[in-house]
Amino acid sequence: MNKEKIMNNFPFLKLNECLILTKNLYSKTSSKGFSKDMIISTSENKYFSNTSETEIKMLTKSDWQSWKKIRLECLKNAPTAFVSSFEDISKKPDTFFQEKVEENKIYGAFCDGELVSVVTFSQDSREKDCHRGHISGMYTKPEFAGKGIGSKLIAAVIKDASKLVTQIHLGCVANNKPALRLYKNHGFEIYGTDPRAIKLNDEFYDMLLMWLKLK
Repeated sequence: MNKEKIMNNFPFLKLNECLILTKNLYSKTSSKGFSKDMIISTSENKYFSNTSETEIKMLTKSDWQSWKKIRLECLKNAPTAFVSSFEDISKKPDTFFQEKVEENKIYGAFCDGELVSVVTFSQDSREKDCHRGHISGMYTKPEFAGKGIGSKLIAAVIKDASKLVTQIHLGCVANNKPALRLYKNHGFEIYGTDPRAIKLNDEFYDMLLMWLKLK
């Protein structure tokens, strides 16, 4: 398979990555080649299936270090997408992360054992609002974005949440187009705007309020 055909099948690859893939193609794949289900991480020369090796599960206490790592990464890489700041959370002791994983329903997507995407689900607890659930802290590592992993994660949360609540709410920063598209693809609708919800470096960012009716 030449680099032109690879680029047609995998538009997210850069030219130099295609050259690497072309060089290693026949030693890395079967005689049948590979399909668009294959995800390529050329930085580590890993090849894995999007369907067979992406594990979705709720994090447990033993995952706290992995969650700490990706949590700090998301706050550092996408500061406008979260109300919490890297500066504040990075100062927290390890017990803070351990307790968060134990006390919250944090879902994770693992690829080859690496935690690459996370999202937290919570449910209101009062009698009059316990029908409402919330999604927060959604993040996918940049090198795994655009491959459907985040979508699988959201689908898993929605499936579980449908047994507990009648609707899910979330907030999405207005300029976060990929996240907005992801939520809309799963049926979430915008019902309002929280103006200037986040302030960073003297700039303000609106938060779009979204919800999904489950039943």
